[in-house]
Amino acid sequence: MLLIALVFVLGVCVTAVEAGLFLRISAGVLFCGVVSHGLKSKKLSRGAAALLFVILLFGVIRYRLEFGRLEEQKSCIEEFEEFNVVLKGVVESHSVSENSERLVVREGKLSSAYGSAETLAADASEKLRRRYDRDVGSVMVYLKGGRSETLSDGNEDCRETPCWNSPAVTDSADVKGPYPGQQVEIYGKMIPPEKVHNEGEFDFGLYYRTIGISGSMYGDRLKVTGGEPEPFKAGLQKIRMKLCDILDVIAEAEDSGIYKALLAGEKSAMDKEIRELYQRNGIAHILAVSGLHLSIIGAGFHNMLRKCGVGKKTSGGVSACLVLAYGIFTGSSGSAMRAVIMLLMKFLGEAMGRSYDMLTALAFSCLLLAWSEPYILFGSGFQLSFMAVLALGLGMELPHPKNDVLNGICMSVTLQIFTMPLILFHFFRFPLYGLLLNFIVLPFMSYVIYSGLLAVAFSALSLVLAMAAIGSGHYILGFYTALCSRISEIPYASLLLGRPSEEGIMIYYTLLSVLVFLALFLKDMRKKGTLKGRTEILYRGLPKIGIAMILLAVYLLLPGAPKTLEITVLDVGQGDGMVIREGDLVVTVDGGSSSVKKLAENRLVPYLESQAIGTIDAAFITHCDSDHYSGMLEILEGDELSVGELFLPYSAEKDKRYDKLRDAAEKRGTKVDYFGAGSVLETGNIRLLGLYPLDHAYIQEANSHSIGMLLEYGGFRMLFTGDMDKECEYKMLEYMNCIESEKDTEGREEGAPEDRQGGKDGFDIDVLKLGHHGSSTSTSGELLERMKPEHGIISCGKDNDYGHPHKETMEILEKFGIEPVETAKSGEVRIVSDGEEYRILYPMS
Repeated sequence: MLLIALVFVLGVCVTAVEAGLFLRISAGVLFCGVVSHGLKSKKLSRGAAALLFVILLFGVIRYRLEFGRLEEQKSCIEEFEEFNVVLKGVVESHSVSENSERLVVREGKLSSAYGSAETLAADASEKLRRRYDRDVGSVMVYLKGGRSETLSDGNEDCRETPCWNSPAVTDSADVKGPYPGQQVEIYGKMIPPEKVHNEGEFDFGLYYRTIGISGSMYGDRLKVTGGEPEPFKAGLQKIRMKLCDILDVIAEAEDSGIYKALLAGEKSAMDKEIRELYQRNGIAHILAVSGLHLSIIGAGFHNMLRKCGVGKKTSGGVSACLVLAYGIFTGSSGSAMRAVIMLLMKFLGEAMGRSYDMLTALAFSCLLLAWSEPYILFGSGFQLSFMAVLALGLGMELPHPKNDVLNGICMSVTLQIFTMPLILFHFFRFPLYGLLLNFIVLPFMSYVIYSGLLAVAFSALSLVLAMAAIGSGHYILGFYTALCSRISEIPYASLLLGRPSEEGIMIYYTLLSVLVFLALFLKDMRKKGTLKGRTEILYRGLPKIGIAMILLAVYLLLPGAPKTLEITVLDVGQGDGMVIREGDLVVTVDGGSSSVKKLAENRLVPYLESQAIGTIDAAFITHCDSDHYSGMLEILEGDELSVGELFLPYSAEKDKRYDKLRDAAEKRGTKVDYFGAGSVLETGNIRLLGLYPLDHAYIQEANSHSIGMLLEYGGFRMLFTGDMDKECEYKMLEYMNCIESEKDTEGREEGAPEDRQGGKDGFDIDVLKLGHHGSSTSTSGELLERMKPEHGIISCGKDNDYGHPHKETMEILEKFGIEPVETAKSGEVRIVSDGEEYRILYPMS
């Protein structure tokens, strides 16, 4: 079963775009290797090999069908992006939290909000007909204000205000429709799955695909148009909402969100700081409904029935129904359903008098879930859940100590080793003390869960009893939070190691597989009594060999710092944000946006952490418009990254508009300095030469005191211009001319550019970062003629309100033979140079 599941997964990976080229090739090579080895060793017959090939094809076909369906639905949603639309479909699930309301609508049909297909004239064009009744599958709908309308006859549920504001817990569950199975019409606007703009960003489009969602919608109005609620799902929804309401009343505010996640799978109400604290310390898995929770509830209930004298078949059947219902109740996540299937197999095996094999059950659940939804293979929860269980299953087969405590430590270490690449790929950090924390935390989890369940049950009798019952859980959760806070203060508690490459991950797991195979092979020889001579020496040295191979694998896994110059122009929407790197040196230029909220949290920090950047050595802010500094201000006010020195334009010294940047820098212990014409910053092989502003005089217009800065790296040059207009460009050019005219025969003065390699002199450049996002008020012909750039970088938002880049700017670039590079079209842009030649790369293309 394990081999069949592996081959099916390889079939999906061979063709999946999301897997990446290296992984696709590796999947194909691995399949060929498995089959050829099986045939040569005669462990596989030709018929079995043919069957595996058919299973591989099933994986390929199943993925391609799902990919084609979702791509077609995505294309449809993109066609309706600018329209007011109405979505018709059947409610699959509905949830309400403190400040949001969302539902999943299946069998969705999308139409223009104006008119209908029935009112079209017989000779209506095909383009017009395509505006109605388009199939979009399942859609995630976010309701604004939590309001819904009724049918004209007034027989359906009506909700004019968000029901979570109701003070009566006992009545709230009755007004929280619509319910699964009911047909609805929702008016609003569709949101196509957004592409990832920069490395490290969370991929919402892929996330939606892992749960079978084609897109999302912001709904203004909801109307229930018919259909009867599905009794089972509707009943679970009412229970879930009732449970959440009860927890809001009986639990402390900081505990309520955690209990909702633990018992109902509702994470939206969780305190963000607590969730991040748990994640950084390696215990966030306790918040996701998975094998831990289901075994505590399902296996605990099963054991209780057995102790009460209930037969194996009856207790197994009743427990199976409970576990299945609870898995659906908590949202049917990949990790939860994996645990459900494995527990069902365990109960079934016990009822039939058969033994339970963890790895077989794991493979069967993987096969079932991947067939149902191939994209689930690319979800972080699914990957971590399956890898953790695989580690435990193999760990039981590997040689291990007989002492229970030592065996527990070995199993925990094995789990950490198996999941480390996935943790780094998805979260960029590795919790060094997570092993210790899990030893302390996990034994108390059953008390936390049972205290919550008892409290909910007691609430039917007395709120006082319920609050008393949940008290033990409150103190345990408080202990968890205090413990994580203390651990976080210890050096290296959360190691920032960055996102490993696909190649590094494949090499890591290849070495790990070789080590596991060797250990199992030697264990089998020892069991048979054939372990002699060299093989016995090899067996005794296995721990040392294992440690050496794992250390090598970890070393190859970690991304290294660039040995040459890398300039990354991030896609920050309507704004600017650039990162300059050479070796361990990190310099940023701007970091702000007027179109992306929480820029640091959503784009800057994820990118920097994915590159294992924890410290910015120097941060330049070209001027005081928020679309150039908003994200950097967030970084200075937060605690994720440290900033060594903050450089502001000369004019900022007497400008109060920079006070919040200065204040934030002072609180973080960041040095503040000023930069302009004549300033020079040399670090490593990079030289940054200030060209503007000319002096420290106060300039009211923010764009007019933007920093103009020339970067030199060997023979490579790039000019940064902030938002300076043409008048400022002329002044900067005059300053350059003054520098050129003041050269003497003894060499260049400090602040003058170095002689160029490759036949270019003076201020000739390779790349220009266009001023003001490509506005026609910047980038004069005089500047382009003087600087002679080959490429022009334009940082602006897609379909921005300002029309950037302007037509006049694109025309002048074409006139001077300069190739434009737009972040709005390509996403993140990376410029790589060895000091002689340079390349422009597009990581997100």
